[in-house]
Amino acid sequence: MRRKILAEYSLLTAWAVVAIIVVLILRQPNYTVAFFTFGAVISASLLIAWAAEASEFSISKGLALALVAIVQTIPEYFVEGTIAWKAGKDPLNCTIDCWIPNVVANFTGANRLLTGLGWPLIMFTVMIQKRRNGRTGPTSIALRKEQSVELVFMLGSSLYYIFVIIRGELSLLDSLILGVTFVAYMWLLFRLPTDKNQPDEVLEGPPRALLDVKPPARRLATIIGLFVFAALTFVFVTDAFVESIRTIAVSLFVPFLGSGAVFFSIQWIAPVLSEFPEKVSAFNWARTIRLAPTALLNFMSSSVNELTALVALIPVVFVISSGSVMGTIPIGKHDVEIFLTMAQSLYACAALLDLEYNVSNATVLFVLWMVSTAIVEVRLVVGIVFLILAAAEVILQRKKIVAFSAFRDTLRDKIL
Repeated sequence: MRRKILAEYSLLTAWAVVAIIVVLILRQPNYTVAFFTFGAVISASLLIAWAAEASEFSISKGLALALVAIVQTIPEYFVEGTIAWKAGKDPLNCTIDCWIPNVVANFTGANRLLTGLGWPLIMFTVMIQKRRNGRTGPTSIALRKEQSVELVFMLGSSLYYIFVIIRGELSLLDSLILGVTFVAYMWLLFRLPTDKNQPDEVLEGPPRALLDVKPPARRLATIIGLFVFAALTFVFVTDAFVESIRTIAVSLFVPFLGSGAVFFSIQWIAPVLSEFPEKVSAFNWARTIRLAPTALLNFMSSSVNELTALVALIPVVFVISSGSVMGTIPIGKHDVEIFLTMAQSLYACAALLDLEYNVSNATVLFVLWMVSTAIVEVRLVVGIVFLILAAAEVILQRKKIVAFSAFRDTLRDKIL
């Protein structure tokens, strides 16, 4: 087993190194560069995911919470930052081959992938495992009272996008508000007591192998080394990765998707590859049934990070790249994308106001996500349907809503 795990780490590291060499030698985006950079993104994301899981039990509580929350979305940060940088270099009134319209692609796709595919994946996995184990009865996932913190911040950050849509732009004001929200979220998590789960109850495979590294100083150095190596991989390959997505979109998808081919490709190819390791971890937790709430909480935390810190990064990078402090990013052309992302997230939050997630919630999220992804023209309608269903959840479950009282009790008893 140890030899197999060592081979997995070695293979991922080797792929990332080869990809960096290919990018430095070829420089221009083509199918070869795309092949290696796509694999490098998966490899680096896996290394980050494994190190993040192990770090929860290897360093102090506060540092672990902050580190894990941030590193889970590192791939999206690099991709989003690269797109925002390119958008800042667009000429004024750019109309051809522009990057500005694509700045909302990655974060909207990443967030919808989490709630539209990730959340249902957890529930469907639990259902299958229960049936395989011969267990009957209704299937649901219940969260603890203190996990209302993630839900309340996910709900609040989702509602904030009403103001973004009304204003039709992203600016440094949004960076400030969303950045402060993220800091407040992290501070509350820092104050929250540590989970009582033991490492051997949660981790297995490659992450567990990191915990077996002795002494602790060497283990910590190994985890930090994986973070640094993965981050450097993204530094070298992200630009080529994004350009490769555009090259593939132009050469393969334009005949089917028209002018929206690049946007659509960036919206889904990058998140699918970068979030793949996170989905694998959640799947492994959900298979145990007992750790399904951990998997759901992991996706909720990632959603909060993407709706706050990730989006806060965009205007900052754009302003630095463009050299204009007053620079704003117009989102009017893709306001439907932000509306749908917000509506889907609001339905997911509404489904959890009773701190219980069930099969019907998972089915709604998955079916509507599939429809909106396959048929671009109906995204506005799907967004409206999500809002109607969210309102229906609130009305039907109004006597069971405990999220806000649980959040208040958690603040009073465990945080403040």
